[in-house]
Amino acid sequence: LYFLMIRFCQCTKALSPNMQLFETGLFLVSFTLLKTAFTFVVLDDFLMDNLECGTSAMNYYSKLR
Repeated sequence: LYFLMIRFCQCTKALSPNMQLFETGLFLVSFTLLKTAFTFVVLDDFLMDNLECGTSAMNYYSKLR
């Protein structure tokens, strides 16, 4: 787990903040509160863990910590 300060591009033709994160490989937990995001690598790993072991999202998150 990492804590990062992110500054979004404010250019006139810039993508929305959630799309800027998406393009960098981050998936937001919520589209209304831009506070927590996961990498696609972590999401793929969770999917495999969930399919193979039945791990819940809460248990997987605890495992990450």
